[in-house]
Amino acid sequence: MTGIADRLLDALARSGARRYGGEVVSELEHALQCAELARENAADEELQLACLLHDVGRYAIDQTLVADTLEATRVGPSARGHHDVGADLLAPWVPERVAWCVRMHADAKRYLCATEAAYVDRLSPGSRHTLRLQGGVMSADDAARFARHRWAADAVALRRWDDEAKVVGKSTRTLGEWAALVRRGVSR
Repeated sequence: MTGIADRLLDALARSGARRYGGEVVSELEHALQCAELARENAADEELQLACLLHDVGRYAIDQTLVADTLEATRVGPSARGHHDVGADLLAPWVPERVAWCVRMHADAKRYLCATEAAYVDRLSPGSRHTLRLQGGVMSADDAARFARHRWAADAVALRRWDDEAKVVGKSTRTLGEWAALVRRGVSR
């Protein structure tokens, strides 16, 4: 029987055939670059795992359940953001912090737009579009509440690496080289 870690690795491998939203890299390239940036910046294994799997809701979930996609997908009535459906998928299998960071990486974008005047100008066109679908810029009260969470800095770091992880041809470790981390961090 195949465990959840292997199923996630398989879904991630298959995501290499799909472009990442309106970006110039594949879903897989984006995930590998994000995780690589986390490792290069001395993030611990939980945060590296969150970076690798942060978009699981884009490639391992029925996309009719996802409301914030750029692709022309028929969205069902109970559709939610890829960050929410992805976190729900992962929550039973990963440490709480990993699932929380996956869930909050879209809110971290909303937070950064609210707290850093130039941040929104650095977003790619695809990220600006999904920002609207994900609720837009946070209110001051919501931003203050987000900032008080014990893992807010982790979600913000993931978000910044997410923004940078869109470089065509960037060299990263292979998915096979990340497999051990996934197997350690995802329970069977």
